[in-house]
Amino acid sequence: MQRKKRLTKREQKALTPGAAGNQQPAHIHCIACGRHLDAQEFASVPPTAEYLLCEHQSRFPACSDCEVPAQRLIADHDRTGKPIAQAAAWH
Repeated sequence: MQRKKRLTKREQKALTPGAAGNQQPAHIHCIACGRHLDAQEFASVPPTAEYLLCEHQSRFPACSDCEVPAQRLIADHDRTGKPIAQAAAWH
């Protein structure tokens, strides 16, 4: 009697959600207020969320309402070279 064929680790990983071949949409939060942002908010007209760039061309998500505080956080990041001081995430 032969054993049933088992999947390799690579094949198992490809089948799990969030794996490289089976990616879920990114979980995005505003850096200023921590509100959950959906990908559709960046493409809506008018957009209710946007990506802001720092001097190093890194992208940081922010609500349209939080643009000024988010720019301030990015300016601190650019000036000090430390990671962004993000708000705690909430839904």
